[in-house]
Amino acid sequence: MNKSELAAAVAERTESTPTEARRQVDAVLDSIVESVSAGERVSLLGFGTFTGAERPARTARNPRTGDTIDVPAAVVPRFRAGSGFKARVSGSEPAPARSSASAASTGTSAAPSKSSSSKASSKSSSKDKKSDKDKGSKNSTKDSKKKSKKKNKKSKKK
Repeated sequence: MNKSELAAAVAERTESTPTEARRQVDAVLDSIVESVSAGERVSLLGFGTFTGAERPARTARNPRTGDTIDVPAAVVPRFRAGSGFKARVSGSEPAPARSSASAASTGTSAAPSKSSSSKASSKSSSKDKKSDKDKGSKNSTKDSKKKSKKKNKKSKKK
């Protein structure tokens, strides 16, 4: 889901226009960015916490030339998912069922939209494909890493 799809979902749930929903989504995101930029912590109970984390100055190496580079100190954004968010993503907590009374009062149906259900099915099928590939060799990722290292060494020699 991207930003415009999120705004469309908000418009549908709040029975507002897509333009109003887009402004609301932008306002929420801008408020989070401004607060974290100012050094504040933004906690959304059940969803997660946005913070800024300080990275100290360090030296690094340019992988192409091997030269050392001084990397300045920086403040980077961090997000830590809340327990409710983690439970929903892991599948241990079912999605809250919208009762027919609340759905009738809001004018929305309790069934998921076509786009979200088709995306969910495509995600599960891609996971199935990945698990089928992994069944052939337990070390498939190790084997592919070794092969890519060999290719890199050969290309450097040329």
